[in-house]
Amino acid sequence: MQRLFAIVIAALGISGCYGAKYHTAAKGPHFYTIVNESFVVAPRNYKPFKIEVPEGTTRARVEGTFSASGANNDIEVLLLEEHQYLNWQNSHHFKAVYESGRVTADKIAADLSAEPATYYMVFDNRFSMMSNKGVVADIKLRCEGTK
Repeated sequence: MQRLFAIVIAALGISGCYGAKYHTAAKGPHFYTIVNESFVVAPRNYKPFKIEVPEGTTRARVEGTFSASGANNDIEVLLLEEHQYLNWQNSHHFKAVYESGRVTADKIAADLSAEPATYYMVFDNRFSMMSNKGVVADIKLRCEGTK
């Protein structure tokens, strides 16, 4: 009888742990890599990275760091919703979710719309006439509530 009781308790314990792990994985945040590399942005150019917020997301956030080297060790970084990215590309008025200005390094933590949407993280070196900019970036999209 004591052995049966121990087996039942052990089985309940295992199933409880398994259920908790599954629940945490399903409800916890999901991370998607936007960029995690070193790259060069040529003078008078920019490098965009597309970000898609998945359907079913209840909270989305872009998080990470970047740094630049070359000439004045500066880069401009913008986070733009898709329509604002088109405005920016065509030199029209735009609203940025995040805009660094010219910096050597920064940390980004920007909330996005929870509905499915497309954004662009842009590393802009159009202001430089002759200097390449080396960029090291580690930026992720954090989503909660995704299915």
